[in-house]
Amino acid sequence: MSTRPAALLGAALAIVLLLASCVSGLDSSRRTALPTVLGDVGSRPEIRFPASAPPREFTTEVVEPGDGGAVEPGGLVLVHYLAQVWDGAELDSSYDGGAPLVASLPGLPPGWGEALSGLRVGARVLLSVPPEVGYTAPGDAARHAESPDETVVLVVDVVGSYGRTSGGQPDAWPNPVAAGTVAPRVTGALGGPASVTVPPGSAPPTEVVTTVLARGTGPSVSPGPVIAQYAAVDWNGASAGNSWESGAPEQFLVSPADRAFAGLAGVPLGSRVLVQLPGDGGGNPAVAIVMDLVGQP
Repeated sequence: MSTRPAALLGAALAIVLLLASCVSGLDSSRRTALPTVLGDVGSRPEIRFPASAPPREFTTEVVEPGDGGAVEPGGLVLVHYLAQVWDGAELDSSYDGGAPLVASLPGLPPGWGEALSGLRVGARVLLSVPPEVGYTAPGDAARHAESPDETVVLVVDVVGSYGRTSGGQPDAWPNPVAAGTVAPRVTGALGGPASVTVPPGSAPPTEVVTTVLARGTGPSVSPGPVIAQYAAVDWNGASAGNSWESGAPEQFLVSPADRAFAGLAGVPLGSRVLVQLPGDGGGNPAVAIVMDLVGQP
C-alpha cells in the first residue's frame, strides 16, 4: 500500500494548522481591551484601564443593558456621564453636581447619539473616543480642548428618556371651570397631543397667566428645569412651536426670576397647563402655550 496519500494528508493538515495559527495571532494582535467600569448605574463610576493601548477607532460597549423605556433617535435623554483621558486626568463629570444632563439626542456631542439610541433607561455604556473624533463637553464646544491628541473614555448612564409619545396623564382631573375663564381654546385628549387656538377678537393678556386645565397626580414641580410637551400660537394665530410635531418634549426653566414659567411651581407632574404670555411691546405679540408636564430631572 502506498504512503503517498497519507503524506499528502499530513502536509495539508499542517498547512491548515499553520494558517489557523497565523489568523489567530493576527486577530489577537488587533484586539484591544477596553477599560473596566465599576460601580452601580447612576452613581459615580470608577474606570480601571488595561495595560494595552487604546482602540484606534470610536468604540462602544454596553456595560449594563437597562430595563426601562427605550431611547428614541430624536428624543430627549437624561444622562449622567464621566469623561477621562485614557489612563489619565478626569475632564468632566455630571455626578458631582447631582443633576443629570438633559439634552436632545441630536444635540449631543459626536458619537453619543449613535451609542445611546435604542438603549433603555437604566443602561450604562462605555465610549472610547479617539483623537480623530475628539471629545466635546456637552453644551460647550470650547471646553476641554486641552486634550486634542488623546483618547477620551466616557461612561454614560441613561437615567431618563422622553420621546414623541411622552405626555401628561390620561387620567388627569379636568377643570372645565378654569378652562372657561380664559380666552384660548385647547383641544386634544389628555395623554395625547394638544393644540391651542386664540379666537379672533380675544384681548391679549397684559401679564403672565397660568391656568391648570387638568391636574395630574405626580410630584409637585419645584424650581428648576421641567420637561414638557407643548404647542404654542401667538395672538395673530401663527405657530410659535410644537414639540408633539418636532418629535420630543423640551425643557423649560421654572424660576422666580423668570416670570414666564414661574407659575408652574407647585403644579403636579402629569398636569395639562395653559400659559399666556403678554407681548413684549416691541412688536412681538402675546403667546398662548398649552403644556403637558411630563417630568423633572
